[in-house]
Amino acid sequence: MKRILLALLIFVSVSYYPDAQGADSKSAPFVFRLHLSGEPNQMDPNRQKTSASSYLLANLFRNIYIYDNEKGLVSDLGSCSRDKSQNLVCKLKKDLQWSDGSLLTSADFLRTYKKMLNPKVTAPRADLLFKVKNAEDIYKGLKQPDTLGITTPDPLTVRFEFQGKAPDFEYNLASFLLAPTKEDIKVYSGPYKIKEWLQGQKIVLEPNLKYQGGHPQRPQVEFLFIEEDTVALQLYEKNQLQLLRRLPTLFIPKSKTREDFHWIPVVRFDYLGFGPELRNNEDLRKALTYSLNYSELQKLFSAKGRPGCAGLPDSWFPEKAPCFDFDLKKVPKVKTDKTYTLMFSSLGGEDHKRATEWMQSQWSKNAGLKLHLEMKENKVYLSELQTNPPAIFRKGVATDRPTCLAALEIFASHSPENYIQLKNSEYDQILTQLGNATKASEQKKLCHIGVKFLMDRHLIIPMGAFDFAMLIKPDFVGWKINQMNQLDLSQLHSRP
Repeated sequence: MKRILLALLIFVSVSYYPDAQGADSKSAPFVFRLHLSGEPNQMDPNRQKTSASSYLLANLFRNIYIYDNEKGLVSDLGSCSRDKSQNLVCKLKKDLQWSDGSLLTSADFLRTYKKMLNPKVTAPRADLLFKVKNAEDIYKGLKQPDTLGITTPDPLTVRFEFQGKAPDFEYNLASFLLAPTKEDIKVYSGPYKIKEWLQGQKIVLEPNLKYQGGHPQRPQVEFLFIEEDTVALQLYEKNQLQLLRRLPTLFIPKSKTREDFHWIPVVRFDYLGFGPELRNNEDLRKALTYSLNYSELQKLFSAKGRPGCAGLPDSWFPEKAPCFDFDLKKVPKVKTDKTYTLMFSSLGGEDHKRATEWMQSQWSKNAGLKLHLEMKENKVYLSELQTNPPAIFRKGVATDRPTCLAALEIFASHSPENYIQLKNSEYDQILTQLGNATKASEQKKLCHIGVKFLMDRHLIIPMGAFDFAMLIKPDFVGWKINQMNQLDLSQLHSRP
């Protein structure tokens, strides 16, 4: 019955995309197709809460930098340097233009920052600006916008004055979340612009010829809206998608030797978190932590990184990232007949559903605990985490910057991502010290201390390092996906 239903779903889904179905191998090299798991509800990059539409928005809106795994921060709309006071001075490229042909200047950056800090706007990631002088107070309505520590001495210069030390702030300027925007959000600064939006089907992009530095033969790009990864895989195999952004784990073992298979390592800090119901029950959190056979889970999903370990690069620590081990001797005897809820987002697809079902079985067998699973649509899920967190939840987090500070700030008192509701002055002090550290050895030591703080108190169960398994047609070259899971199509073109 399941196979019949899946076949029916695939037939209906393929029929739903008439343009994709009609594409043949001859037309494929001129259109680069990929998919989103859902249709965007709005296109303002400054108002985004999740990374669901990041592949799309990052190619419509650009910032001063773009991040490259080998080169680090690479100039996009400009470049920055520190002055003697460690303030940041950014110079924009000359003759930058928006997609409508109007000039893109420093005033556009300043207007965008003030928009994000406007208390009435409630931009979800305004915290990315909080290192700037008076930014947080303006966001809280305590100070006026004209006190912001950002000035524009001329049309090509943006100057940032910080509250204290902000050694990795430059990485924020590689994020589309802080990209400049116009009042008309349908005007773009990136290598592409929207040509057509067919509601419920796809968004069609065409090259933005006003963007500086893009490949002159960039193809048209289409984002289809496909919720099921298995449906997307079927379309890919029929040559109707050129990039499959997430290969279901069941297909990884037999796909590893394919020419179009790619492991994409990304910096993430995915974890199982605990809500208020378990806040004062560390024994139960310990039981949940040590009763999972992490090595078995790793094999089950063909994962390169082991669950139970902090999913951050080993190079960020004095030695290796801290890990939990499967150890039934450490499982406290917890007497309870209560059934606890484990909630997760539908955005994770079938893989997350399989993983949580496996965890449910492990906790029942190894700790005698009853778990009820709830999968929620992502917007509903995030709302639940903010207003009424369940006992246990799975959260995937892509860091804003490739630094340990960015990962640990997820659980800072002020962070909108702090769904475990940690309010601890000792932890916040660790973050302050890490933010002020300039030596690599000191940063690694503090990174270890911060992660151990969370794990020693059993506040989270980390889900290990992540490598996305993707399929990408060899017909196209020039695409890049960095360890921040940012897709750059500015140099995309068909293979000669």
